[in-house]
Amino acid sequence: MLRSALGVVVILGGMTMVRVSHAEEGVAVKAAADDEPASRQEAESPVAVKAAAGDEAASRQEAESPGHASGLMVQARVQSQTSLLSLVGAGTGFLVGYQGPSYAIGLGLGLSRVGVSAGGESDSLTLFQVAPTAIIDVWHSADGRARANLIGSVGYARASFSGTVTSQDCTSDALGNESCTSNSQDATASATLIPVMVGFGGDYYLSRNFALGAEFGVQALFLASANTTSSGSSQTVDLGANAQFAYGALRATFVLGD
Repeated sequence: MLRSALGVVVILGGMTMVRVSHAEEGVAVKAAADDEPASRQEAESPVAVKAAAGDEAASRQEAESPGHASGLMVQARVQSQTSLLSLVGAGTGFLVGYQGPSYAIGLGLGLSRVGVSAGGESDSLTLFQVAPTAIIDVWHSADGRARANLIGSVGYARASFSGTVTSQDCTSDALGNESCTSNSQDATASATLIPVMVGFGGDYYLSRNFALGAEFGVQALFLASANTTSSGSSQTVDLGANAQFAYGALRATFVLGD
């Protein structure tokens, strides 16, 4: 009798534990089902989608142009030559164009003028240059900030010289009275030049839109034509000439883009 009662208690206890276990599993499944829509809703929320899209765009942008932005480029240049042309700052002072992921193309512009006046004489020399320029990267660091590049350009330059000489002619009469007249003579000369430049340089981007750099290389000037004007008469000078010299330049580059 006692054994039968103990058997019944054991069986009832086992059934109770099974029911509790099934109830706990049901609660866990229900909780997981309730959490899944919330997680899906959070992942699909506009803020999360926008953040993911922004991260993807940033990653794509860095992959396409690591280390710097691409867009409108303005480069300021300070240049010096190992020749007398350094007196008039020969070489383009600005470069305006497009900065790509690993190259840049632009138009170099330069304007220089030197004037001297002394002893009744005044002279001035003006040099204007336009030079299409290409910059090709040949190396860059792992983060894309430091870059080494080759630079080349072929352009057009116009040099103009003008001078004025003032002189006095004095005559004396029989009484010793002296009278003087002033005469001035103007003379101008102009020349058309073909500038060619080849160099090697580098830049370091302090930010994606600004870099500091330097370059050095060789420049050459070839005389295409020349003419002079004096006392109202003009003539063309049949003259061929060329000059080569080394140069160095410091440059600051601004990129307006993303």
